[in-house]
Amino acid sequence: ECLEPRQMAWMVDITVEKYPVAVSTYGVPEKSGDFCSRGGRFGTHSSNENQPPMYNKRIVFFAHFNAGIRAVDIRDPYHMKEIAHYIPALTKNADERCIKLEDGKERCKTAIQTNNLDVDDRGYVYAVDRANNGVVILELSGAARKVANWNAVSEAEATTRTAEKR
Repeated sequence: ECLEPRQMAWMVDITVEKYPVAVSTYGVPEKSGDFCSRGGRFGTHSSNENQPPMYNKRIVFFAHFNAGIRAVDIRDPYHMKEIAHYIPALTKNADERCIKLEDGKERCKTAIQTNNLDVDDRGYVYAVDRANNGVVILELSGAARKVANWNAVSEAEATTRTAEKR
């Protein structure tokens, strides 16, 4: 419930590895979904590590706890921009997340807690929830899908087929 420092994503220029330079940050505005009152943690937790051809140097996905899954356009690393998001629904299996109040009592709420995610070579996004809400599998659509480079997938497949023939 926003009682801890906000976790954000940082874009870092490592052109000179010895001297990394942060060039931009990304975070979800709390007021955009009243996330501090929803329960659970709020902030960037993890990003996809796999960079298949359609997303490479174009889109990164972030697990953002109670703010769900966020797709961020990174083509201009100095100005990262959210292009899509998805907040999974609570399930009947959702665990409560509790905080200690100043008077020593606890307040508990059920909440989405998107914890980790990754993408595969077909472009699907897989996200798991640490509060027992399950797994979601997503496919990027609409305007956000147009940011991806689906031509790169065809080129990568053609290169693979050529290599297999040799």
